[in-house]
Amino acid sequence: MIRGRSSIAAFVACAILLFLAVPAHPSYDTEAGRMYTVASERLAQLRKSRTKKKYRSYWIDCIRTFELVEKKYPKSPRAADACFDRAGVYEELYQYNRAVREIDHALKGYRTFQSSYPRHPKAPEALFRIVDLSLDVKKDKAAAADALATLSKAYPKSPWTDKAKALLAPVHRTPQARETVIRKKPAAVTSTSAEAQREGVVQNIRYWSGGAYTRIVIDQNNPVKFQAIELKHPDRLVFDILNAKLDSSVDKDPLPVNDGILRQVRASQYAQDTVRVVLDLASMKNYVAFPLHDPERLVIDVTGEGEAGAEAEQEKTVPSTPGAAHYAGERLSLSRQLGLKIKTIAIDAGHGGHDPGAIGKGGLKEKDVTLDIARRLAVLVKERLDCKVIMTRDSDVYIPLEERPFIAKSKRADLFVSVHVNASPRRAVRGIETYIQSLRASDREAMATAARENAMSTKKLSQLKSELDRIFADLTRDDKLEESLQLAHAVQGSLVDTMKPVKGRVVNLGVKRAFFYVLINTEMPSILAEVGFISNPEEEKLLRTGSYRQAVAEALFEGIKKYVESRAPMTAGI
Repeated sequence: MIRGRSSIAAFVACAILLFLAVPAHPSYDTEAGRMYTVASERLAQLRKSRTKKKYRSYWIDCIRTFELVEKKYPKSPRAADACFDRAGVYEELYQYNRAVREIDHALKGYRTFQSSYPRHPKAPEALFRIVDLSLDVKKDKAAAADALATLSKAYPKSPWTDKAKALLAPVHRTPQARETVIRKKPAAVTSTSAEAQREGVVQNIRYWSGGAYTRIVIDQNNPVKFQAIELKHPDRLVFDILNAKLDSSVDKDPLPVNDGILRQVRASQYAQDTVRVVLDLASMKNYVAFPLHDPERLVIDVTGEGEAGAEAEQEKTVPSTPGAAHYAGERLSLSRQLGLKIKTIAIDAGHGGHDPGAIGKGGLKEKDVTLDIARRLAVLVKERLDCKVIMTRDSDVYIPLEERPFIAKSKRADLFVSVHVNASPRRAVRGIETYIQSLRASDREAMATAARENAMSTKKLSQLKSELDRIFADLTRDDKLEESLQLAHAVQGSLVDTMKPVKGRVVNLGVKRAFFYVLINTEMPSILAEVGFISNPEEEKLLRTGSYRQAVAEALFEGIKKYVESRAPMTAGI
């Protein structure tokens, strides 16, 4: 009997231990954690997409997902994290659309978080954010003072309390007290060779400005290594050019811009081996910076608030969670779902001025052929498509490669078509091919073509991959790559079909991929068409004639037309 009682007691003890060892709400907290992870992943993907960040609906979708964690699992620890993150998303959204309503939502969210979860480690930070946003955006010193009073009383020893007090310190405080680093990008190293270790000299700073887009170019004699920092109070972008000296010829006075995006550009020898270039901002939505070679320079593209109106019109059309729409079995890109019309087409005539491009055995220059074909194409587009045309050059002048996509972007072109003529060491090579932008060339011939058009070596071309991965990662996440591919296939098919009756024999080299300076960061469907080989005697002879150039222009036009018509709004049957 005693043995039996002992067994029962042991069983009960084990049962109690097991009960105490198991969490009270295992499935509850696990599901809350899973949903919070989903919300965090959505936000991470949104931050990586240059296209989606432009639309408020995608941000709101993330916010709603965090909000769902709070409402469905209010007792889970993840509810507090979701509440704080939700307020942060509104604050981040403000950086893109500058709508004060987002700050109002953020302030409300931070207040709710601090009052609902006063013991959470981030509660002092929430009050600090209220102080900072009240001063910086709302210009409401009273609200900032109230938040600081609560912060000082509830969390007197928190470092966030000291930071908030610094923000509300007297006006005569040192400028460094208010300077806040928003984000710092890792250095973009252009080369690991010995050449990159030599000290560089910043030789010139120039800019182009147009619409909601400004491009700054910093010229240097050696490959550029740099770091970028975004600062507030006042707003500015800082670029530190490492292992470099500022040439004495560079003007030390600020370079005034005053285009609504940048106020001015300043340069100085910040440290013994560092040149600092500061862009004082008037308004900014985003920016991208990348080095280019031959000659060496750092290109900085800053997009401002001028496009806000156009985006607001688009935002009305975008559903909160656009799905993968289908029509006739084909996945439609976001721009096609919106049915956006092609209104402006940029036509780029390759080379020009002191850059003749490829030269045939008979002396025919690529720059002359491309300009003539581009002019003929422009007439067709204006007359038959009723589209506005932007010519990157309309005469025999030299336009730097980085300026060509700037011209297209600043004029808000919807398509970019660059016209070129190919060349090969082998005279027998002939044919037609169309390119889209890619860091990976389709084959050796594609890389050689890109190197020639970029006026650089294939070795230097291969070094660009590590530098430009981030730009191309953004490109692959939106629909520009897909749209460029569809445009390329339409143009290549038209060139082959149209030129057959004229030439009698056409070598279809297909649609290929390679990296071209002229297509970098265009932010629109973009292609480069190689309409023949000037190095081939037979094709050089044809390219000399006006009738053949007209046929090429007609073929290019038909391809563009086919692509434009394919973008017409389509509706599925009910």
